[in-house]
Amino acid sequence: MQSLVQAKRKNQAAGVPIPMPWRQLVDAGAVFRKGQLGLVAAGPGTGKSAMIQTMAQVGDGEGTLASALYFSADTDASTFFKRSAAISTGYQMSDVDSMMLEGTDQGIEQAVIRDTAHMRADFRSSLSDQDVYDEIDAYAEVYGEYPELMVFDNLSNIYVQGFDDERQGINATCTMLHDIARETNSAVITLHHVTGIYEGEPKPVPMSGLINKVSKIPEVIFTLHRTGTVLNVSVVKNRNGHADASGNTFYGLPVDLGRMRVG
Repeated sequence: MQSLVQAKRKNQAAGVPIPMPWRQLVDAGAVFRKGQLGLVAAGPGTGKSAMIQTMAQVGDGEGTLASALYFSADTDASTFFKRSAAISTGYQMSDVDSMMLEGTDQGIEQAVIRDTAHMRADFRSSLSDQDVYDEIDAYAEVYGEYPELMVFDNLSNIYVQGFDDERQGINATCTMLHDIARETNSAVITLHHVTGIYEGEPKPVPMSGLINKVSKIPEVIFTLHRTGTVLNVSVVKNRNGHADASGNTFYGLPVDLGRMRVG
């Protein structure tokens, strides 16, 4: 049991925004914060992985970075590397792929090493709650502290033991990630899917469009839809600022998924 002042002193980092490169979101107070759970939802191929991997890698775009632990269950190590290389160099991912096949990617590899020194990743395709805890503990053992940012791509690739029902399992996973954020003071972000009527459709996704209705637990929820070369970010939940649950208020970010450019 703690007084409010004791709790504040113990959790001084809680609520501090992590670095983000998109000024329009930052200015609107639509940010991810330490000690909180954020969720980003969109249909396949919209750009949610591109958005969050870019944020984890470049920070605010001006040199301020958050140490990161990235659970990439939905994306294998080779694809993740190509995306990272595109973010670092501006090359098309197809060009990076060709250079890797030809063995001429040494310069690209050095760029990735330079730009991802603050990141560590786990590429297991399926993770139990115990796997997650073990990996976080291992990170803390090696570095002497928890990462400032943890990303889980995506929510459905993690399972909490003892829950066989899909909806109960997803909600149990959300609760676990929320607890991890509170206990570690890390900003925890998980990616998630939307219901079928919003998959592949260039229209705003409301908070009710999340699969399995997981909106109660996260502090911040972004939903995404893409119109041509613009990635539209709807802030449908934000306990620290303005939100529009309908999704009809959104911020447009220029996007080039071939080069993994967002913003």
